[in-house]
Amino acid sequence: MFFKAAFKIRNVLILAAGAFLAAGTSAYAPEISWMPLVVGAAGVALYTTGVIRTLQSREFRRELELSEKLEEIGRLSRECNDMYRRISGRLGKNLRSRVIRVLRQRDELLCYFDRYSDDPVKQRVIEQALKLVKAYISLVGNCTDRIRELSPRHMNELVTRINKNNRRLGLLKNYQAVLELTKTIEMDEKLLQRLREERSQLEIVGVKLEQIESSIAGFKHRILSNEMSDPVTQEIENSINEASALDNALNEQRRFRQGIR
Repeated sequence: MFFKAAFKIRNVLILAAGAFLAAGTSAYAPEISWMPLVVGAAGVALYTTGVIRTLQSREFRRELELSEKLEEIGRLSRECNDMYRRISGRLGKNLRSRVIRVLRQRDELLCYFDRYSDDPVKQRVIEQALKLVKAYISLVGNCTDRIRELSPRHMNELVTRINKNNRRLGLLKNYQAVLELTKTIEMDEKLLQRLREERSQLEIVGVKLEQIESSIAGFKHRILSNEMSDPVTQEIENSINEASALDNALNEQRRFRQGIR
């Protein structure tokens, strides 16, 4: 805040003018050695006063808040792009086209926002809309990873291993070996049950992704139609929270899988 006030163009011009006058005084009246110091000190005093008045100015505070809000919105938009670049190579054709469609809707919102960026309500709504796009992209990436991990091939390999070990179990004579293999089979069966449950949960995630896409399209229509209010912000935040909860659940499942490997 201080540095923005210190480098505000008006204050910089005051400081530059003071330095110029001090240099001019030194050149035209070299015999009066104290004069440049007085002029320079006066310039610094005026500059300091200007900075203080700037800091106290309501207009400056409003400009500063707007600048910070625009920086935050720009940062969120860049993060959306970065997240998409990180996951795009892992996405199938269908999901990739869906994410691109959402990003295009985001671009439309930003183009609209450029014309009304000084409106506090629009700032809040656009900021929340970008957070929803971020949550959507994150959920898409996690969902894609889980679909790959829960592919029928991986689950079939686990079923084959369980069946193979069950057949081996009937051939073992050593009691300790029977106990250990039984324990292995039980662990694999629990894992298989968990994977089946997670695969069922992915259907819920898939439906939620479609809901978020519809929500983003609906919010975009309302925003571009100028039907914007703080209740819209709350609706978007609710969608963000739901997407984040599913995203966290997928992350937790991944950590569990990594812990049992």
